[in-house]
Amino acid sequence: MSMRVRAVVGLIFLLLLAGGWWIWQPNFFDRNVPVVIYLVDTLRADRLGFYGYPRPTSPELDALATESVVFEQAYAPAPWTLPSVASLITSTYSCENGMTERKKLNPALKTLAERLGAAGYFTGGVYHNVWIGPLSGLDRGYEVFNFRVLEKGEWLTDIKQLLDQVDDRPFFTYLHIMEPHDTYLAPYPYISPVGHVSLDDRLRYKELIDRLARLRQADWIAEQPIGTTDNTEQQTRTAAALAELREPISVLYDAAVRWSDATLGDVVRILRERGIWDKAIFIFLSDHGEELLDHGAWLHGQSVYEELARVPLLIHFPGGQFAGQRIETPVNLVDIMPTIFDYLGRSELCDGCRGSSLLPLLRGDERPANSISSLRMSRAFYYRPDKERRGDINLALRDGQWKAIWNDELRFLELYDLQNDSGEKMDVSAQQPERVKVLSGRAREWLRECKDRAKPPAELGEVDAETMEQLRSLGYFN
Repeated sequence: MSMRVRAVVGLIFLLLLAGGWWIWQPNFFDRNVPVVIYLVDTLRADRLGFYGYPRPTSPELDALATESVVFEQAYAPAPWTLPSVASLITSTYSCENGMTERKKLNPALKTLAERLGAAGYFTGGVYHNVWIGPLSGLDRGYEVFNFRVLEKGEWLTDIKQLLDQVDDRPFFTYLHIMEPHDTYLAPYPYISPVGHVSLDDRLRYKELIDRLARLRQADWIAEQPIGTTDNTEQQTRTAAALAELREPISVLYDAAVRWSDATLGDVVRILRERGIWDKAIFIFLSDHGEELLDHGAWLHGQSVYEELARVPLLIHFPGGQFAGQRIETPVNLVDIMPTIFDYLGRSELCDGCRGSSLLPLLRGDERPANSISSLRMSRAFYYRPDKERRGDINLALRDGQWKAIWNDELRFLELYDLQNDSGEKMDVSAQQPERVKVLSGRAREWLRECKDRAKPPAELGEVDAETMEQLRSLGYFN
């Protein structure tokens, strides 16, 4: 065999080898794999077993984690639902999308459902939080998007009916469950595995948490500018009364987590029974966490500390690809949409996305950590001590083991060493002047650039009686 012939044969072999590698990739020929996002509202990462929590709150998720990728440090773009979900489905931050109060998403910001629909996907969802439906415009792009107040049997029936509507097209499904959103009143069978709560404590908790929610929303309810009503003293007294029930409340929260975990297990079983599970990208996450007196408060929306900003994130890829990896690099939910389109081989559909794909991390390639943890631009609640202590604009950044919180209106930065102070109890900014200087500058520059890209939302308009009743059923406007 001549040298030229050997060279040609060798080249053909290399080309076949390369071609075989590409063919092996799960998404090479089939760019139209099903995509399922399962969002559990108000779920703290640190209350789940696969993140190290000792109470048995999450047996279904713990099992799912073994066949998925676990992200150890995933962050919500904002500490309450509306701006966080808007950021998730547009891959923009709230300083750009403007969904920091009760508004309607700017049509210039294309949602994940709109983008996948344009690519030929059937798009459908079932949701329990009315804020992410037609009221706010976050329903854009869905062919079917059904609101349901949680009743487990009905929830599962809705999901089955949704899947029945999928024809021969690939499909995208968004499922949004409210538990463990307040009030944490899971059925009794979910309480006993995690602790005990007396009926008196359960009723007292509901009375107090409903009162606190009404006080926080006083200006919303009255349809007047936030801060018009200063009911700080009443909020403080109510929060103090709740503090006397801290342990029972913790048990009730864990029971609600256990309830949502059982519902997830039922949904995963439906997907397995229908032969969808091993073909789909299944993404499990939360929109934000919940404060249980960690920094002196309750509920959510008031800060960007870890209990509100850090959320669970699991991704199960088709065929269990990448299963078993636990990623330590900080990531953000704005990275979800770029990851989906990267996996589908359609990155061009993510034009304007502010996040970046997570696939390089899974393949062992270098990818800079997303330094932006969470952004709070409060246009919702008023509590004078919070206003005086941190203002209304708080940006959390990560730099290795360090977490910085830039309080923009008051022009100062908090700094925490998460490696040695995971609860953010000790502000060490005074001991790190150079780091504070660098991170303060980075925060100011990032906010300035983000605001320059702002696409202002529209007003909600009049809320009809049915929608108002749905809001009240979820604890709003009570």
